[in-house]
Amino acid sequence: MQRLINDAGRVAFGVFDSPVDEINYKDYPLTSPMGFKWPGLFNGLKFNQFVFFGLTGPDVMVGLAVVDLKFLSNAFLYVYDRKQGLVVEVNKTIVPISRKIFITPTPENLSCGFSFGGLDASMQGNKISAASKNIELDITMDLQKTTPLRVCTRAGYKGWTFTRKTSPIRLTGTVAYNGQRIDVSSPAHMGLMDWTAGFMRRETFWNWAAIAATLPDGRPLGLNLSCGVNETSFTENAFWVDGRMTKVSTVLFEFDPENFYAPWTITSPDGKINLIFKAGQHRAENINAGVVATKFNQMMGVFNGTLTAEDGEVVAITDCPGWTEDHYAKW
Repeated sequence: MQRLINDAGRVAFGVFDSPVDEINYKDYPLTSPMGFKWPGLFNGLKFNQFVFFGLTGPDVMVGLAVVDLKFLSNAFLYVYDRKQGLVVEVNKTIVPISRKIFITPTPENLSCGFSFGGLDASMQGNKISAASKNIELDITMDLQKTTPLRVCTRAGYKGWTFTRKTSPIRLTGTVAYNGQRIDVSSPAHMGLMDWTAGFMRRETFWNWAAIAATLPDGRPLGLNLSCGVNETSFTENAFWVDGRMTKVSTVLFEFDPENFYAPWTITSPDGKINLIFKAGQHRAENINAGVVATKFNQMMGVFNGTLTAEDGEVVAITDCPGWTEDHYAKW
């Protein structure tokens, strides 16, 4: 499949093994639930996009995001020093419809960037780079041995969301923060990528969990789980062991919303997921700009438990670094 929307304006829904080269959202006849056809200008204003790159290793975790919500866009970059328990972060928000941010709607050919307020970030092809006062990234991704999960689902009555999850990704490169530079090459360090776009629900929430790591036996491990989004007919839930994907049904996140540092339990009714997550640090946002709003806690910590693969193998997970998230959004 080359384009998500066909000549008749119909969106392809499902899980796609083959690449989706272009999210040609301008060809979608966007209407209100009551049938009012929005002028073409609204396609651009209502189309949301975000890209998140994550990295885990024995000493650090890194997060870089570029978020284009048109009316309120931002980027953030952080390093979590696991040994010191310290988070070094830069977070910049820009005015509506700014030229200082871009995400090209080509998920198979990554191209996005942000430049504002002392934060410069670029994700181009297999290159990740970012620079701020206290943090620098210079990373190359090996995308040849990855098996991305591509999913498109309905979102509300007339909307839809496309997402492409890639995990784990082998890396070479360095991360510098607070005057020190460390090598973040694989297999000790692994990465993941979340590319998401669409005409999303006006008000939504989700929980999310992700892993990109190397198992003690040397096999690469990736995981992506969510609830609250991308659950209409299909899910974005899967894990990868040594490059082989196991699809997962819906998942249940159980946690204390008053204490995100209390253990999280994540399970699936098909029995494939049985995990406990314990946070070591977090980053949070609480923005209410009227038209758009976001409130989230992204937790960084370790997973323990088991994953049951499609072939029946039970994979033990012991102190495996990764993320969970609790997120509310209005956009």
